[in-house]
Amino acid sequence: MPATLRSSLYFSATKALSKGLDLIGDPIGRFYSSKDMETFAKRSKKTAVQKSITGILTSSNHQVCSEVMKSSNWMSRPFAEKLYVAANTYEPDAIHPFLDSIIAMDGPEQRRIKKVLHTAFTKGVIDSWKQDSERVTEKLLSKIEDLSNFDFVESIANPLPLEIISEIIGVPDESRADCNKWGKVLGSIGLDLPTSNYELEELERATFGITDLFQTLLDQRRKNPQDDLLSVMAFADADGEKLTDKEIIASASFTLIAGFETTANLLAVGAKALLENPDQLALLALKKEWIPNFVEEALRISSPIQFVVRTADSKLALPDGTKAKRGQTIILNLAGANRDSSVFENPDDFLIERENARKNIAFGFGAHHCIGSQLARVEAEALFRTLLGRFPNVTDWKLRGEPKPRAGKLIKGLDTLPVGLVG
Repeated sequence: MPATLRSSLYFSATKALSKGLDLIGDPIGRFYSSKDMETFAKRSKKTAVQKSITGILTSSNHQVCSEVMKSSNWMSRPFAEKLYVAANTYEPDAIHPFLDSIIAMDGPEQRRIKKVLHTAFTKGVIDSWKQDSERVTEKLLSKIEDLSNFDFVESIANPLPLEIISEIIGVPDESRADCNKWGKVLGSIGLDLPTSNYELEELERATFGITDLFQTLLDQRRKNPQDDLLSVMAFADADGEKLTDKEIIASASFTLIAGFETTANLLAVGAKALLENPDQLALLALKKEWIPNFVEEALRISSPIQFVVRTADSKLALPDGTKAKRGQTIILNLAGANRDSSVFENPDDFLIERENARKNIAFGFGAHHCIGSQLARVEAEALFRTLLGRFPNVTDWKLRGEPKPRAGKLIKGLDTLPVGLVG
């Protein structure tokens, strides 16, 4: 059977099955049909764990999500590999930005590569990027001709983290626009999986584009090392072994995507939350010491990563007593868990002084906790501190149009956010 026909049949069958399951109130049907994971959590039964007739479990419970992510008995790779193979988006001989990177690795293999990546994300190194974040913010603001009406996403939220993570990894200026384009495709279609042959072709172009770029850059670093993550990975010993080209290229690709996509969405939804809650914006302007807590609350109220998936490596019991079989999969709704009323009082309210905002699990938990989470926090804190310092009259801060949400279910963010910072 031709690959395109096989893909078409897969896409059609998936859509038909999800619609049918939704009609009978099945959790997986609701998962596919819900516009976001907060809606999915509200549509789910008020039990800690729900089970689909497909055998897949789902949970929006904070404790269940935390415990599963913390456990080494719940694996990341099996279900992801099954989906990518079924959707015809994985060739074993090719380099896959997700399946060949740490996000889809488990156990010693995952720890081996993460140990190398940690060299680029130590606290000291991350702290050094605070001033760079402020510098880049000032540079970006200087390019905006009309501060009374501009797109926050296009002008600030996207380019700020892209510039910083590109410098960390070693992506040259002339390649960053392409990385931005490829990252958007990989962050939406790649993580959510394509739903048509057109999207499949778009995903293939982005995958080959970013992996070819990093192969070229890696070859250059081996001849001429620089002060960047690619050079570190090119010569690093991970538990006595050199990283393979496939591991380096996939990990660099994923780190780039995660390093600017999730941060860009955090910056955008954080700005949107403040503009939609002017009382909280005014409070933050008066109490700038609450900026770190505001960032945590922004992460909680609108998690950039909406859900993760894990598969049991043996017979396991979940915190609520649910028994999972070996090979059984659970979808962990992080966005729903971050609005668990048993943990967060009045969970739908955006409150910058929320005392337990840091209990959010927006960046995951355990072995697969986002390696760049601290960098994202540093960038967000630096951005909003700079904005509040330069534009202290926050009564002038306004939405200048309807924000446009980005497509995709796994990563939540905005494509556009029209704003004004001056009257």
